[in-house]
Formats: sequence, structure tokens, C-alpha cells
Amino acid sequence: MTKTIVIAERDNIACVIEDKKVSEFFVHKGDVLLNDVFLSKVENILPSIDAAFVDVGIGKMGFLHAEDIIGKGTLKEKTSPNAKLMVQVVKEPTGHKGPRVTTSISLPGRFLVLMPFETGVNVSKKIESSQERARLKSIVSLMKPVGVGVIIRTEAQDQTETDIQDDLNILLEKWNDIIIAAEHNEAPSLLYRDQDLLYRVIREVCTEDVDEIIVDTSFAQNRASQLLQTWNMDKNIQITQYKGKDPLLVNKGIDKEIKAALQTKVNLKSGGYLFIQTTEALTVIDVNSGKFTSSATQDETIFKTNIESVHEIARQLKLRNIGGIIVVDFIDMTSRADKVKILEELELVLQNDKAKPQVGQLSDFGLVELTRHRQGQSLLEMFTNKCPNCGGSGHVMKEMKFADPNSNAVENPYQSKFSRVKFPKNNTNKQNKKRNNKGKDNNNNNVKQQNMPIENNEIKLEELLPSNEVENKIKETEIVVEENNIVETPQKNVEEKPKAKRTAKKRSTKKIAENPIVQEAEENKPQIEQQPQTEEKPVVVEIQNVEKETSTKTKKPRKPRKTKKEQAQTQVQSQLVEG
Repeated sequence: MTKTIVIAERDNIACVIEDKKVSEFFVHKGDVLLNDVFLSKVENILPSIDAAFVDVGIGKMGFLHAEDIIGKGTLKEKTSPNAKLMVQVVKEPTGHKGPRVTTSISLPGRFLVLMPFETGVNVSKKIESSQERARLKSIVSLMKPVGVGVIIRTEAQDQTETDIQDDLNILLEKWNDIIIAAEHNEAPSLLYRDQDLLYRVIREVCTEDVDEIIVDTSFAQNRASQLLQTWNMDKNIQITQYKGKDPLLVNKGIDKEIKAALQTKVNLKSGGYLFIQTTEALTVIDVNSGKFTSSATQDETIFKTNIESVHEIARQLKLRNIGGIIVVDFIDMTSRADKVKILEELELVLQNDKAKPQVGQLSDFGLVELTRHRQGQSLLEMFTNKCPNCGGSGHVMKEMKFADPNSNAVENPYQSKFSRVKFPKNNTNKQNKKRNNKGKDNNNNNVKQQNMPIENNEIKLEELLPSNEVENKIKETEIVVEENNIVETPQKNVEEKPKAKRTAKKRSTKKIAENPIVQEAEENKPQIEQQPQTEEKPVVVEIQNVEKETSTKTKKPRKPRKTKKEQAQTQVQSQLVEG
């Protein structure tokens, strides 16, 4: 496994690359950084939450819990309003929250950590050899000043006494400078900041497995070589200076890694993916199988996806510097053995994390809870700003328009269609009555016109036929009209005349004498027979055309119902005609 450290002092950004993947970022940006030392002023004491708020001069109040104040007694006995306290930042500000501070100051070095307000010597638990632990503890106990505490780091293992002494002297000089600055400055003010990014990265990350350190200035190259010589680490580590035209971070692809680390979705090699969403309360990581379908069974697919996601989750936690409560939603597994293997693999992967994550149990729903110590701002907080429109929620409120009771439907587009319907008023009923009366008058006029068809037909026949033919047609209609005064059109009379001829031949002379209507028809027979047959056809057609014109102009009204007497008379007439 190759390990490379890239330090861009011009951009105040550094990173660690393992197997061509970025595993950790170091960024020196912001008004307040981790391990900054301030001379603060107590603004308010709140016994209800057993804490005090101090002013550190950045616009946001620092949160100081009673347990983080050195001394014995209650909160009011330890401090008071307007008191001056020397505090150190242990948690950088996030969102609307200010930094969390403590009065227990610690100054980290390469091999040692100086604790000015503590006593005693402690050795790192990662040093397992009891003989080495005893050697280091005896060396430090003899060289440290009285009343000062020291923690021996893991990097001090197998180091000489002179190297440890040099590191302790550097820390003591820093502490003396802080005390002098506190005496001459007024609260609130900044007393100490570890501004040297190169020193911090080499101190925290550089180990024997590092192959190369890449810097962007010649000054950084010289200082890096001096530090490695001081710590006896210059044998296997190569220090190179980048001299390209493009920025160092762009040439090495670090800018793309930063953008990818800010995305919500993280793709896996097998085809699965992770969804990482951070809120103010906690961070949620969702595991999905995605396109991974190469396994033989479903259980095998789920297990391989969960195992691969465990390694990527451990990398993303360090890369994004995620702290606080973290909930991981693995794909549901039915086998208990698979669940145990997932938890064991997660514990092993997170062992090398300096933030000391603590893993909880796997629930029945496939959820795993873990906590990770916050170390400065997350990558999302350092490289992004909240949207001025949505405030970081990702949603913008729609413009709400409420209906005005005095506005018109055109002015208010949200008014319902039903409310736009115009219902008839009382005046419309009068108008409807007038229209009905007009309709009745028109019907009566139509009935009157149809009661006098002979006159109308005489006028039209005079225009179409000669005078002799018109007189014969009028006599034919009078045969039917005389007894009952029923008006029939000439078309019907012309059609019924041949029927009268046929029936008259079959009748006996007695019936003809008894029927006066038939006698009159017999008398008029010669007049009808004298007319040429060729002239009857056009007459019928013309009369039909006249009737069609009149029907199109006037609608036929409804015939009134006949009384019982009128019905009896019509039946008698029909029987006489048929007889």
C-alpha cells in the first residue's frame, strides 16, 4: 500500500492519499480553529444547565460546561460574571452554535502532549510493551517541571531520550509565550494558534509507512526535511517540490476529490451505492445494493454489499470529518451469522480512527448506531455556504395567495370555477314568461293558416295551372269537406279518387242510393275522367312541392285532442267510405 502526503501551503489544504484515494483532509480556514487558545470574558452563568457562556471575540459566545472548568465546588464558586478565563477550543463552531471551550489546556507535540494544569505522567495504551512503557515513563518523570502533566504519545515508542527532551522543550516554550501574551492582552483576545499547517500534518500523519511528501514551495521543502531529520524519519521518506504550471491540488486531482466528498451519493465498485445526509442532530447513511446482481443468491448479494459498504463508510467518516451521532441503515439480513460478521468488520475498520468511534448494536431493522468525536468542522461546513433563499433546507416556499372576497374572478386565479357561475335572477322569470306567450301566439297563427289551406292553394294553383283545371281540383276537395267540414289537402284527394272508383264498381245500387257522398262522386266522375292522365302527374308533383315549401316555412302545430263525439263521427264516416 502506497501512502503519499500532499501539502499545499498556498491554499492551506493538505491531504493523505492511500492507494490513489484520498483518506483524510487537513484544512486551515476559519476564524476559530481547533486547539486555539483565547483569553475570554465570562458573560453569563446559567445554573439551570450548569454552564457558562464566555466571549472569545468572534461574535459567537463560547459554551463552557461546569465540568470543563478546573477547580472544586459549584459553578458559581468556580467562576463569576466578567471574570477572565484562559480557554482552549475543543469543538469548532457549527451552524448557529458557537465553539465549545475548556479551561484544561493541552499543547500537542510530536512525542508528547503538555498539560499545564494537570499533574502526573500517562502513557498511550497503544504501546503494549510493559518494559517500553516503564522506560518512557521514567524518562519523562525526571525531565518534566514540577506541577505540569505530560502524556506520552504512541510515536514516542523506541525514541531516544534526547528526542523526547527536545520535544518537551518546544512545548514548554509555547506555554511560556501563552502566559506572557495573557498578561499583556485584554479579554477577549487570541493567545495562541497552531498556524503552521506543515508542522501539524507531519506531526499528526507522517509515519514510517509514508513513501513521499509533496509540497508546493521551496521553503516548505526545507522545513519538512528539517523536521524529519529532527524526528529521525528522513531515511525512507522522499520530499519533492511541485513545479508545474497548474495548481498542485488541481494537478493531483484533489479538487475533484473534494467535490466528490461533498456529494450525497457515493458509488461502490460492485454497483451498490451509499446515501450520506448530514443534519444538525445526526448523520444518516443508507446502504443500497443498486446494480449488484452477480451473486448466486439474494443473501450472498446482501452480505457482499454490506461488507463493501463497511470499508467505504469508515473512509467517508474520516474524509468528511463527520462527528456526533451516526446511524447506518444496512440492507436487512436474515442470517444471524452475517450480522455478527458485519459488526466485527466494522469494529476492525474503525480501530485506526483517531476520533475514537464507538459502535452500538445492530437492531432488528438493520440499523447500527455509532458515535464519533468531533474534530473541527466537517468538510461540508468548510467548503459550502447555506443557500440564501432556502436557508439550507433545499426547499423554497411557494408564494401563497388567498382569496379576497371583494375581488373579481378574473383578478383572483385561485377562485373556483363553481363560484364563477352566474345564476338567473328574478327578472329572468318574467322574460321566460314573455317568450312562452310569444311562442303560443305563433302556434295559434300557424293553426289558423292551416285551417285555410284552400285559399292559399287556390292562389298557388292559379299561378301553376290554367283556370279550368283549378276549378276541377277545388270541386274534388269540396267532396270531402262538405259533411264534416274537415280540411284536407288536394294531394290526399287526388290519391284517394282511384280508390273511390274501384270501390264504386263493387258496390250495389242500393248502397250508392243510400250514400249521398258517393252519389256526388259518381256525378263528378265524367269530369275527372275527361282530364288527360299526362296532366295529372305534374299537378301532383307541383302541389307536393308547394306543401314542402309551406312546411318548411311554418311548423305543424300539435293537433288538439278530439272529443268522444268527434271520434264517433270519424269512425262512422270511415265505415261509410269503406262500405
